[in-house]
Amino acid sequence: MAYELVEKLKQQYKESSGKWFGYNWHYVEGCILKAYLDSYEQTGNEEDYLFVKNFIDQLVDENGDVSQINTDYYSIDQIRMTAILHTLYKKEKDERYKKPMDLIYNQLKTYPRTKTGNFWHKTNYPHQIWMDGLYMGQPFYVEYIKEFEEKKDYSDTLKQFRNVRNLLFDEETQLYYHAYDESRDMFWADKETGLSPHVWGRACGWFVMALVDLLEMLEGEDVDTSEFKSLLTEAVDGMLRYQHISGMWYQVVEYSGRKGNYLESSGTAMLAYAMLKGARLGYLSADYIPFGKAAFDGIIEQYVTEEDGEVLLGGICKSAGLGTHPELGIVRKGDYEYYINGEPIVINNGHGVAPFLMAYNEIKQLASK
Repeated sequence: MAYELVEKLKQQYKESSGKWFGYNWHYVEGCILKAYLDSYEQTGNEEDYLFVKNFIDQLVDENGDVSQINTDYYSIDQIRMTAILHTLYKKEKDERYKKPMDLIYNQLKTYPRTKTGNFWHKTNYPHQIWMDGLYMGQPFYVEYIKEFEEKKDYSDTLKQFRNVRNLLFDEETQLYYHAYDESRDMFWADKETGLSPHVWGRACGWFVMALVDLLEMLEGEDVDTSEFKSLLTEAVDGMLRYQHISGMWYQVVEYSGRKGNYLESSGTAMLAYAMLKGARLGYLSADYIPFGKAAFDGIIEQYVTEEDGEVLLGGICKSAGLGTHPELGIVRKGDYEYYINGEPIVINNGHGVAPFLMAYNEIKQLASK
């Protein structure tokens, strides 16, 4: 019955534009579309593909222009949505799907970087590396090189992940901090390390999802991916030390069980997806499958409900960032109080539904075997 509710959520959600998500060139919508593209590529369900294509066709005009893309503003977030176009272009052979990809790839050539060579998170977050950004930018970057560049050089991406491991990983806790400020100027940054104060579950989730997707993308390419596999195993093993008996992870990972902390859906779903997919494709051993399945089932037990015929996924942190929000002007301190009470806990938000459905695709792959 529980998985029947997940299937019902999957069918209902793609019909809920305007209620739970909008027609935006935004990373959240990009993640939602990826969940349905994954389903299409695994099952051949044309309805899932058409949902994605029709969505994109609302945003890409007949000339291949996207009014919501602003190349004068550097934001790693807008790149996630652009990655969806790879699949559409391969299938449709329509040049209007390639034009935005060319635009974004060319922007990457002038994208501001830290001294270590990592992309800034955004123009208004200078000198900063956020864990989120690896998932937002790197898969598009790698796939563009793979599909369109004559010289297949993936060393830049490998270096950026290596830098993140060196700068944001804590050897003692075996966890990654949310962000790093090279300048140490931000009020949230430790003056010695440049690190933000806490480990945010979803930030770790973005990281492992990026790794497992990149490993799949680089299958058959002339590149040594052993470092990615090691990073994936290390990051997952570190997080497993903090997995709750329910199978889930807390919002602030290193303070599991602390007063006010809560079991959070989106980060848990991302970990489930990475473990299940990583094991399916052989980047992780099969020993990780029970942990991934426990995470997925834990979300269902804790947070999946049905009200008036509509399936709802709860326990989702609406958003979390650091510094002054560029549109709202809200100052996000990044302390424990901020992560627990500074952002609302919501239902059916795409941050949670998208990775939950991605993990469900992997659950179905397991069942088919």
